[in-house]
Amino acid sequence: MRYLYKIFTYILGPLLPLILKIRIKKRKEDPFRYSEKLGETTLKVNKNLIWFHVASLGEVKSIAPLVTHYKKNKNLTILITTVTISSYIFFKKNLKSENTIHQYAPIDNPKIVKKFINHWQPKVSIFVESEIWPNLIEEASKISKLILLNCRISKNSFAKWKFFKKFFNKIIQNFDAITVQNEETAKYLEYFNVKNFQNIGNLKFVQYKHHNENLLNIINSKNSWAAMSIHFQEVEDIIEVHQSLSKKYSQITTFLIPRHLNKISKIKQMINEKNIKFKLTSEEPTIDNFNGLILVDQFNVADEIFEKVKIIFMGGSFIKHGGQNPIEPARFDCKIFHGNYIFNFTEIYKFLEKRNISKLIANSNELSDEIIFCLENKDIEKNKMSINLSDEIFNKTINFLDNYIL
Repeated sequence: MRYLYKIFTYILGPLLPLILKIRIKKRKEDPFRYSEKLGETTLKVNKNLIWFHVASLGEVKSIAPLVTHYKKNKNLTILITTVTISSYIFFKKNLKSENTIHQYAPIDNPKIVKKFINHWQPKVSIFVESEIWPNLIEEASKISKLILLNCRISKNSFAKWKFFKKFFNKIIQNFDAITVQNEETAKYLEYFNVKNFQNIGNLKFVQYKHHNENLLNIINSKNSWAAMSIHFQEVEDIIEVHQSLSKKYSQITTFLIPRHLNKISKIKQMINEKNIKFKLTSEEPTIDNFNGLILVDQFNVADEIFEKVKIIFMGGSFIKHGGQNPIEPARFDCKIFHGNYIFNFTEIYKFLEKRNISKLIANSNELSDEIIFCLENKDIEKNKMSINLSDEIFNKTINFLDNYIL
Protein backbone atom coordinates (compact mmCIF):
# COMPACT_ATOMS: atom_id res chain seq x y z
CA MET A 1 0.00 0.00 0.00
CA ARG A 2 2.85 2.36 0.87
CA TYR A 3 4.41 1.97 -2.58
CA LEU A 4 1.07 2.21 -4.36
CA TYR A 5 0.42 5.51 -2.59
CA LYS A 6 3.83 6.84 -3.58
CA ILE A 7 3.35 5.78 -7.21
CA PHE A 8 -0.11 7.37 -7.30
CA THR A 9 1.18 10.68 -5.93
CA TYR A 10 4.03 10.60 -8.49
CA ILE A 11 1.57 10.07 -11.36
CA LEU A 12 -0.66 12.88 -10.08
CA GLY A 13 2.30 15.31 -10.02
CA PRO A 14 1.97 16.81 -13.54
CA LEU A 15 -1.71 17.58 -12.93
CA LEU A 16 -1.17 19.48 -9.67
CA PRO A 17 -0.56 22.96 -11.17
CA LEU A 18 -3.81 22.65 -13.15
CA ILE A 19 -5.72 21.46 -10.08
CA LEU A 20 -4.44 24.42 -8.06
CA LYS A 21 -5.46 26.89 -10.79
CA ILE A 22 -8.97 25.43 -10.82
CA ARG A 23 -9.09 25.87 -7.05
CA ILE A 24 -7.94 29.48 -7.43
CA LYS A 25 -10.99 30.14 -9.63
CA LYS A 26 -13.14 28.70 -6.87
CA ARG A 27 -11.44 31.05 -4.37
CA LYS A 28 -9.97 28.13 -2.45
CA GLU A 29 -6.30 29.03 -3.04
CA ASP A 30 -4.13 32.13 -2.74
CA PRO A 31 -3.62 33.28 -6.37
CA PHE A 32 -0.27 34.90 -5.54
CA ARG A 33 1.26 32.15 -3.41
CA TYR A 34 -0.18 28.89 -4.69
CA SER A 35 3.24 27.83 -6.01
CA GLU A 36 4.34 27.30 -2.40
CA LYS A 37 2.14 24.20 -2.44
CA LEU A 38 4.40 22.94 -5.22
CA GLY A 39 7.43 23.32 -2.95
CA GLU A 40 8.60 26.63 -4.41
CA THR A 41 9.67 29.60 -2.30
CA THR A 42 11.65 32.83 -2.58
CA LEU A 43 12.57 32.88 1.11
CA LYS A 44 16.02 31.94 2.35
CA VAL A 45 16.78 29.07 4.68
CA ASN A 46 17.34 29.93 8.34
CA LYS A 47 19.38 27.80 10.72
CA ASN A 48 17.91 26.28 13.89
CA LEU A 49 14.50 26.11 12.26
CA ILE A 50 11.48 24.64 14.10
CA TRP A 51 8.63 23.63 11.80
CA PHE A 52 4.97 23.47 12.83
CA HIS A 53 2.70 21.85 10.23
CA VAL A 54 -1.05 22.37 10.65
CA ALA A 55 -4.12 22.16 8.44
CA SER A 56 -6.50 25.05 8.92
CA LEU A 57 -7.58 27.91 11.15
CA GLY A 58 -8.53 25.84 14.20
CA GLU A 59 -5.16 24.11 14.34
CA VAL A 60 -3.08 27.26 13.85
CA LYS A 61 -5.04 28.84 16.72
CA SER A 62 -4.25 25.82 18.89
CA ILE A 63 -0.48 26.25 18.44
CA ALA A 64 -0.59 30.05 18.76
CA PRO A 65 0.32 30.01 22.51
CA LEU A 66 3.27 27.73 21.74
CA VAL A 67 4.52 29.87 18.84
CA THR A 68 4.13 33.01 20.96
CA HIS A 69 6.25 31.35 23.65
CA TYR A 70 9.04 30.11 21.38
CA LYS A 71 9.30 33.14 19.13
CA LYS A 72 10.67 35.04 22.14
CA ASN A 73 13.80 32.95 21.70
CA LYS A 74 15.64 34.87 18.98
CA ASN A 75 17.97 31.91 18.39
CA LEU A 76 15.05 30.02 16.88
CA THR A 77 13.34 30.48 13.55
CA ILE A 78 9.78 29.18 13.44
CA LEU A 79 8.24 28.00 10.19
CA ILE A 80 4.48 27.46 10.14
CA THR A 81 2.87 25.70 7.19
CA THR A 82 -0.90 25.74 6.74
CA VAL A 83 -3.36 24.71 4.05
CA THR A 84 -6.05 27.40 4.09
CA ILE A 85 -6.12 31.12 3.36
CA SER A 86 -7.93 31.88 6.63
CA SER A 87 -5.10 30.27 8.62
CA TYR A 88 -2.58 32.55 6.91
CA ILE A 89 -4.69 35.61 7.74
CA PHE A 90 -4.63 34.57 11.40
CA PHE A 91 -0.85 34.08 11.27
CA LYS A 92 -0.34 37.50 9.70
CA LYS A 93 -2.41 39.28 12.34
CA ASN A 94 -1.26 37.38 15.42
CA LEU A 95 1.98 35.45 14.96
CA LYS A 96 4.07 37.23 12.35
CA SER A 97 7.41 38.48 13.68
CA GLU A 98 11.06 38.79 12.72
CA ASN A 99 11.67 35.09 13.43
CA THR A 100 8.39 33.50 12.31
CA ILE A 101 7.69 32.46 8.71
CA HIS A 102 4.52 31.29 7.03
CA GLN A 103 4.33 29.05 3.96
CA TYR A 104 1.46 27.16 2.41
CA ALA A 105 1.95 23.45 3.04
CA PRO A 106 3.48 21.41 0.22
CA ILE A 107 1.24 18.87 -1.52
CA ASP A 108 2.11 15.30 -0.54
CA ASN A 109 3.93 14.45 -3.76
CA PRO A 110 7.41 12.82 -3.40
CA LYS A 111 9.23 15.38 -5.59
CA ILE A 112 7.49 18.35 -4.00
CA VAL A 113 8.07 17.31 -0.39
CA LYS A 114 11.71 16.46 -1.08
CA LYS A 115 12.23 19.91 -2.57
CA PHE A 116 10.50 21.48 0.45
CA ILE A 117 12.43 19.52 3.11
CA ASN A 118 15.81 19.98 1.40
CA HIS A 119 15.24 23.72 1.23
CA TRP A 120 14.08 24.33 4.81
CA GLN A 121 16.16 21.71 6.65
CA PRO A 122 14.12 21.77 9.91
CA LYS A 123 15.76 20.80 13.19
CA VAL A 124 12.42 19.65 14.61
CA SER A 125 9.25 18.92 12.60
CA ILE A 126 5.97 19.11 14.54
CA PHE A 127 2.83 17.81 12.86
CA VAL A 128 -0.39 18.86 14.61
CA GLU A 129 -3.57 16.81 15.16
CA SER A 130 -4.42 14.59 12.18
CA GLU A 131 -1.90 15.81 9.60
CA ILE A 132 -0.72 12.35 8.60
CA TRP A 133 0.77 12.73 5.11
CA PRO A 134 2.96 9.68 4.28
CA ASN A 135 5.48 11.25 1.86
CA LEU A 136 5.93 14.41 3.91
CA ILE A 137 6.37 12.47 7.15
CA GLU A 138 8.84 10.02 5.65
CA GLU A 139 10.98 12.79 4.13
CA ALA A 140 10.96 14.92 7.28
CA SER A 141 11.99 11.98 9.46
CA LYS A 142 15.21 11.60 7.45
CA ILE A 143 16.69 14.89 8.62
CA SER A 144 14.83 15.99 11.77
CA LYS A 145 13.23 14.95 15.00
CA LEU A 146 9.58 14.28 14.25
CA ILE A 147 6.68 14.92 16.64
CA LEU A 148 2.94 14.35 16.27
CA LEU A 149 1.39 16.90 18.62
CA ASN A 150 -2.16 16.85 20.00
CA CYS A 151 -2.94 13.84 17.82
CA ARG A 152 -6.61 13.22 17.08
CA ILE A 153 -7.96 10.14 15.36
CA SER A 154 -11.71 10.30 14.80
CA LYS A 155 -14.00 7.29 14.72
CA ASN A 156 -14.26 7.58 10.93
CA SER A 157 -10.49 7.88 10.49
CA PHE A 158 -9.92 4.85 12.70
CA ALA A 159 -12.36 2.79 10.62
CA LYS A 160 -10.46 3.73 7.44
CA TRP A 161 -6.98 3.11 8.86
CA LYS A 162 -8.02 -0.32 10.15
CA PHE A 163 -8.17 -1.47 6.54
CA PHE A 164 -4.57 -0.29 6.05
CA LYS A 165 -3.10 -1.26 9.39
CA LYS A 166 0.39 -2.08 8.08
CA PHE A 167 0.49 1.13 6.08
CA PHE A 168 -0.57 3.19 9.11
CA ASN A 169 2.04 1.49 11.32
CA LYS A 170 4.77 2.29 8.79
CA ILE A 171 3.76 5.94 8.81
CA ILE A 172 3.35 6.33 12.57
CA GLN A 173 6.71 4.66 13.32
CA ASN A 174 8.45 7.67 11.81
CA PHE A 175 7.46 9.82 14.79
CA ASP A 176 9.91 10.10 17.67
CA ALA A 177 7.12 11.10 20.07
CA ILE A 178 3.36 11.60 20.05
CA THR A 179 0.94 13.44 22.33
CA VAL A 180 -2.77 12.65 22.12
CA GLN A 181 -5.65 14.98 22.89
CA ASN A 182 -8.09 12.43 24.30
CA GLU A 183 -8.52 8.88 25.59
CA GLU A 184 -10.33 7.81 22.43
CA THR A 185 -7.24 8.52 20.32
CA ALA A 186 -5.05 6.76 22.90
CA LYS A 187 -7.17 3.60 22.56
CA TYR A 188 -6.95 3.75 18.77
CA LEU A 189 -3.16 4.04 18.90
CA GLU A 190 -3.01 1.10 21.29
CA TYR A 191 -4.93 -0.92 18.70
CA PHE A 192 -2.11 -0.16 16.23
CA ASN A 193 0.47 -1.19 18.88
CA VAL A 194 1.87 2.34 19.12
CA LYS A 195 3.83 2.80 22.35
CA ASN A 196 5.57 6.18 22.16
CA PHE A 197 2.62 8.42 23.05
CA GLN A 198 1.36 10.28 26.09
CA ASN A 199 -1.83 12.14 26.99
CA ILE A 200 -1.04 15.60 28.35
CA GLY A 201 -4.41 17.17 27.53
CA ASN A 202 -6.06 18.79 24.54
CA LEU A 203 -4.03 21.77 23.34
CA LYS A 204 -7.20 23.50 22.17
CA PHE A 205 -8.21 24.07 25.79
CA VAL A 206 -5.27 26.45 26.20
CA GLN A 207 -6.56 30.00 26.28
CA TYR A 208 -5.07 32.50 23.87
CA LYS A 209 -5.96 36.15 23.41
CA HIS A 210 -5.24 37.09 19.84
CA HIS A 211 -5.17 40.48 18.19
CA ASN A 212 -8.71 41.73 17.62
CA GLU A 213 -9.18 43.80 14.45
CA ASN A 214 -12.71 44.89 15.45
CA LEU A 215 -14.02 44.01 12.02
CA LEU A 216 -17.49 43.86 13.59
CA ASN A 217 -19.03 46.51 15.79
CA ILE A 218 -21.88 44.89 17.71
CA ILE A 219 -23.52 47.72 19.62
CA ASN A 220 -26.69 46.01 20.78
CA SER A 221 -26.88 42.21 21.06
CA LYS A 222 -30.33 41.96 22.68
CA ASN A 223 -32.34 38.93 21.48
CA SER A 224 -29.49 37.51 19.44
CA TRP A 225 -27.95 34.11 18.84
CA ALA A 226 -25.34 32.66 16.48
CA ALA A 227 -25.09 29.54 14.34
CA MET A 228 -21.39 28.71 14.03
CA SER A 229 -19.60 26.69 11.31
CA ILE A 230 -22.84 25.86 9.52
CA HIS A 231 -22.60 23.41 6.64
CA PHE A 232 -24.67 24.13 3.56
CA GLN A 233 -27.04 21.23 4.32
CA GLU A 234 -27.86 22.86 7.68
CA VAL A 235 -28.68 26.35 6.39
CA GLU A 236 -32.38 25.51 5.94
CA ASP A 237 -32.57 24.50 9.62
CA ILE A 238 -31.04 27.79 10.75
CA ILE A 239 -33.45 29.77 8.59
CA GLU A 240 -36.37 27.83 10.09
CA VAL A 241 -35.17 28.61 13.61
CA HIS A 242 -34.90 32.31 12.75
CA GLN A 243 -38.41 32.33 11.33
CA SER A 244 -39.76 30.56 14.40
CA LEU A 245 -38.11 33.08 16.75
CA SER A 246 -39.44 35.96 14.62
CA LYS A 247 -42.99 34.87 15.46
CA LYS A 248 -42.32 35.39 19.17
CA TYR A 249 -40.01 38.41 19.13
CA SER A 250 -40.55 41.68 17.27
CA GLN A 251 -36.78 41.99 17.06
CA ILE A 252 -34.45 38.97 16.71
CA THR A 253 -30.91 38.85 15.34
CA THR A 254 -29.46 35.63 13.96
CA PHE A 255 -25.75 35.45 13.12
CA LEU A 256 -25.16 32.78 10.47
CA ILE A 257 -21.48 31.82 10.20
CA PRO A 258 -21.02 29.38 7.27
CA ARG A 259 -18.36 26.70 7.38
CA HIS A 260 -17.45 27.39 3.73
CA LEU A 261 -17.54 30.94 2.34
CA ASN A 262 -17.73 29.71 -1.26
CA LYS A 263 -21.41 28.90 -0.57
CA ILE A 264 -22.32 32.50 0.31
CA SER A 265 -24.15 33.26 -2.96
CA LYS A 266 -26.31 30.16 -2.64
CA ILE A 267 -27.09 30.97 1.00
CA LYS A 268 -28.10 34.50 0.02
CA GLN A 269 -30.46 33.04 -2.55
CA MET A 270 -32.06 30.79 0.07
CA ILE A 271 -32.56 33.71 2.45
CA ASN A 272 -34.05 35.89 -0.28
CA GLU A 273 -36.51 33.14 -1.20
CA LYS A 274 -37.82 33.27 2.38
CA ASN A 275 -38.14 37.09 2.25
CA ILE A 276 -35.93 37.50 5.32
CA LYS A 277 -34.14 40.78 5.85
CA PHE A 278 -30.38 40.24 5.99
CA LYS A 279 -27.02 41.97 5.75
CA LEU A 280 -23.46 40.89 4.99
CA THR A 281 -20.83 41.68 7.61
CA SER A 282 -18.32 42.70 4.92
CA GLU A 283 -20.72 45.40 3.68
CA GLU A 284 -22.29 46.56 6.95
CA PRO A 285 -20.00 45.78 9.89
CA THR A 286 -22.01 47.72 12.49
CA ILE A 287 -24.81 45.72 14.13
CA ASP A 288 -27.26 47.78 16.17
CA ASN A 289 -30.79 46.52 16.92
CA PHE A 290 -30.92 44.74 13.59
CA ASN A 291 -34.03 42.63 13.07
CA GLY A 292 -33.03 39.92 10.66
CA LEU A 293 -30.20 37.62 9.68
CA ILE A 294 -26.52 38.58 9.74
CA LEU A 295 -24.64 36.54 7.14
CA VAL A 296 -20.94 36.39 8.06
CA ASP A 297 -19.03 36.40 4.77
CA GLN A 298 -15.51 37.01 6.09
CA PHE A 299 -12.90 35.22 8.16
CA ASN A 300 -11.74 35.88 11.73
CA VAL A 301 -14.81 37.59 13.18
CA ALA A 302 -16.29 34.71 15.19
CA ASP A 303 -14.56 35.71 18.42
CA GLU A 304 -16.01 39.20 18.16
CA ILE A 305 -19.45 37.63 17.94
CA PHE A 306 -18.81 35.32 20.91
CA GLU A 307 -17.87 38.35 23.03
CA LYS A 308 -21.36 39.81 22.65
CA VAL A 309 -23.63 36.92 21.62
CA LYS A 310 -23.82 34.19 24.25
CA ILE A 311 -26.15 31.62 22.66
CA ILE A 312 -24.37 29.45 20.10
CA PHE A 313 -25.35 26.49 17.95
CA MET A 314 -22.40 24.49 16.59
CA GLY A 315 -22.77 23.29 13.01
CA GLY A 316 -21.81 19.99 11.45
CA SER A 317 -23.92 18.28 14.11
CA PHE A 318 -27.32 18.15 12.37
CA ILE A 319 -25.67 16.12 9.60
CA LYS A 320 -23.37 13.11 9.69
CA HIS A 321 -20.26 15.25 9.55
CA GLY A 322 -19.36 14.76 13.19
CA GLY A 323 -19.65 18.31 14.52
CA GLN A 324 -17.27 21.25 14.79
CA ASN A 325 -15.01 22.11 17.71
CA PRO A 326 -16.95 23.99 20.47
CA ILE A 327 -13.95 25.09 22.51
CA GLU A 328 -13.75 28.67 21.17
CA PRO A 329 -17.29 29.75 22.14
CA ALA A 330 -16.83 27.91 25.46
CA ARG A 331 -13.85 30.16 26.21
CA PHE A 332 -16.16 33.16 25.88
CA ASP A 333 -18.65 31.79 28.44
CA CYS A 334 -21.28 30.97 25.80
CA LYS A 335 -24.12 28.49 26.13
CA ILE A 336 -23.57 25.93 23.36
CA PHE A 337 -26.11 23.72 21.61
CA HIS A 338 -25.41 20.90 19.19
CA GLY A 339 -27.15 18.13 17.26
CA ASN A 340 -26.75 14.36 17.49
CA TYR A 341 -23.64 14.04 15.31
CA ILE A 342 -20.64 15.10 17.40
CA PHE A 343 -18.40 12.04 17.05
CA ASN A 344 -15.43 14.19 15.96
CA PHE A 345 -15.35 15.85 19.40
CA THR A 346 -16.99 13.32 21.72
CA GLU A 347 -14.71 13.84 24.71
CA ILE A 348 -14.77 17.64 24.46
CA TYR A 349 -18.57 17.67 24.45
CA LYS A 350 -18.65 15.27 27.42
CA PHE A 351 -16.36 17.67 29.29
CA LEU A 352 -18.59 20.65 28.46
CA GLU A 353 -21.88 18.90 29.18
CA LYS A 354 -20.71 17.87 32.66
CA ARG A 355 -20.24 21.57 33.39
CA ASN A 356 -23.60 22.57 31.85
CA ILE A 357 -21.85 24.52 29.10
CA SER A 358 -23.23 22.53 26.17
CA LYS A 359 -26.50 20.71 25.50
CA LEU A 360 -27.77 18.21 22.95
CA ILE A 361 -30.85 19.20 20.93
CA ALA A 362 -32.60 16.89 18.47
CA ASN A 363 -33.84 19.26 15.75
CA SER A 364 -34.54 22.85 14.74
CA ASN A 365 -37.81 23.00 16.75
CA GLU A 366 -35.99 22.02 19.91
CA LEU A 367 -33.26 24.53 19.16
CA SER A 368 -35.87 27.30 18.90
CA ASP A 369 -37.30 26.32 22.30
CA GLU A 370 -33.86 26.31 23.94
CA ILE A 371 -32.95 29.71 22.50
CA ILE A 372 -36.24 31.15 23.79
CA PHE A 373 -35.53 29.68 27.24
CA CYS A 374 -32.07 31.29 27.28
CA LEU A 375 -33.41 34.67 26.13
CA GLU A 376 -36.14 34.58 28.78
CA ASN A 377 -33.77 33.53 31.58
CA LYS A 378 -30.97 36.04 31.65
CA ASP A 379 -29.73 34.80 35.02
CA ILE A 380 -28.69 31.36 33.71
CA GLU A 381 -25.71 30.11 35.69
CA LYS A 382 -22.45 31.00 33.98
CA ASN A 383 -19.82 28.33 33.47
CA LYS A 384 -16.37 29.58 32.58
CA MET A 385 -13.54 27.47 31.24
CA SER A 386 -10.99 26.57 33.87
CA ILE A 387 -7.90 28.79 33.66
CA ASN A 388 -6.08 26.20 35.78
CA LEU A 389 -6.76 23.55 33.13
CA SER A 390 -5.46 25.89 30.42
CA ASP A 391 -2.25 26.63 32.32
CA GLU A 392 -1.70 22.97 33.17
CA ILE A 393 -1.94 21.78 29.56
CA PHE A 394 0.21 24.65 28.29
CA ASN A 395 2.99 24.00 30.81
CA LYS A 396 2.97 20.24 30.17
CA THR A 397 3.18 20.84 26.41
CA ILE A 398 6.06 23.30 26.71
CA ASN A 399 7.97 20.94 29.01
CA PHE A 400 7.43 18.14 26.49
CA LEU A 401 8.57 20.21 23.49
CA ASP A 402 11.60 21.69 25.29
CA ASN A 403 13.16 18.24 25.24
CA TYR A 404 13.35 18.46 21.44
CA ILE A 405 13.54 22.17 20.67
CA LEU A 406 16.06 23.52 23.17
